[in-house]
Amino acid sequence: MSNIRVVQMAVLLILEPIFEAEFRDSSFGFRPGRSAHDALDAIRGHLNRGKREVYAADIKGYFDTIPHDKLKAALEYRISDRSVLKLIRMWLKTSIEETDDRGRTSRHRPTSGTPQGGVISPLLAIYLHWSEPQGHAASSPEAS
Repeated sequence: MSNIRVVQMAVLLILEPIFEAEFRDSSFGFRPGRSAHDALDAIRGHLNRGKREVYAADIKGYFDTIPHDKLKAALEYRISDRSVLKLIRMWLKTSIEETDDRGRTSRHRPTSGTPQGGVISPLLAIYLHWSEPQGHAASSPEAS
């Protein structure tokens, strides 16, 4: 395991309980102790209680499109430790190297997305928690 992954895991172990306390019971994606089978069980329970509406979403390319500015605002809303925020900003700003069809490589700093394959990336998807349609979202960083 690389040093970056070790540090990301340490940050994840600190932050996950903080954010888990805010997530709704109806949220199953990338959550510890929750699986697709748990989501199906919850749907069955709703159907057995007479509820007939089911909402499903698969947001294509979601991890690649999370805007850094809004994600940082969401994180700053709950995290007061500046050193942790600095680490996360560093991971978000890490240059990406891409090769085009002609074999030319270029580097750029992303303004959206979470680190691919990063241990911390699923937790950073918390941005969705505050960007859901009005009436469903929890209190948001923009609301404060």
